[in-house]
Amino acid sequence: MTERGQLEEILSREEYTAYRKEPGFSLWDWIVEQLGRLLAAIFPDLKPGPGTISLLSILIVVALAAFLGWMGWLLLRRFGPAGRLRSGVWMEAGDDSRSWRHYARLGEGFAERGQWRDGVRAVFLAFLFRLEERGELRVEAWKTNREYLEELAAAGSAHAPALRGAMVLFERVWYGRLEASQAQYDELKALLAEAEGKEVPQ
Repeated sequence: MTERGQLEEILSREEYTAYRKEPGFSLWDWIVEQLGRLLAAIFPDLKPGPGTISLLSILIVVALAAFLGWMGWLLLRRFGPAGRLRSGVWMEAGDDSRSWRHYARLGEGFAERGQWRDGVRAVFLAFLFRLEERGELRVEAWKTNREYLEELAAAGSAHAPALRGAMVLFERVWYGRLEASQAQYDELKALLAEAEGKEVPQ
């Protein structure tokens, strides 16, 4: 074996080639490679350099991070302490909180303070608990409004149309983008009074 052959054999040993080994999987390199392929597929005549592809990759990652941050901010706004879907002291344990009169009084309190959105919710709950008191449905925290409507319809209740109207109004205010006002509160209160067949107690 020649000296050159011996040298190549020595240099091919693992202790001399470790630094020349290809690095393991790199997510960034994979993203850049996939983006290059995508650009080549969309624009076959375009031959972007590696710098252009890297810049586009950075812009995409920044845009994705901004989008995720924006989504997180929206979720915090919606479900946070001051959000539209915040939980409150609504269905507490105890006999009082299962009384429709309890929620009618709560609604009055919210109305006096001009808190129409919470007032609408309180009167809607008063409506549900009034129907429960009449034995037409059972109020449970896990049930959806649609399930209450189906319960009433299955029982052939005459109050199903009134509940449907109350449900639509409540959902537009509580989950939708309708700004609550005294008009919505009064409309829901009138539906409750109609179902009761008399004025709602103050």
